[in-house]
Amino acid sequence: MSSIIDRIVPKNLNMSTKAGSLLIIVGKTMFLFSLLNFLMITRLQYYSSGDSFMRQIFPHYLFFLAGMFVLAFVGMWLTYVYVFPSKQRFSQEQAIKDDRSPMYNTPRLSEKSPNLKIIAISTELNSHEYQYNHYQ
Repeated sequence: MSSIIDRIVPKNLNMSTKAGSLLIIVGKTMFLFSLLNFLMITRLQYYSSGDSFMRQIFPHYLFFLAGMFVLAFVGMWLTYVYVFPSKQRFSQEQAIKDDRSPMYNTPRLSEKSPNLKIIAISTELNSHEYQYNHYQ
């Protein structure tokens, strides 16, 4: 079975960094294309012959565009204030649950490896020594 997969899946090639750098540059600049698409779609919506509702609310296209940007900034603000903290808290709670993260279950790891146990003990001693020296 492994030989069939080896025949189908090509091996990695040793090549220059040009393809990878091009992919990163395109990925980093895609938001510019998204902005251009946004502008084109807003023009289509505003000047649509079948629906004059937007032209009745906003007398000029620039007012409509400013309204769209205000709406986008309100969305970004709501995301920054409510969504990001919630996602961060959720991911941290999931990491602590059921020993999913080695950051939070060091005692169990230290039982498996003596080196980690030494590091955990020295860290604990250093924190006590700091507290002792700091408060005298």
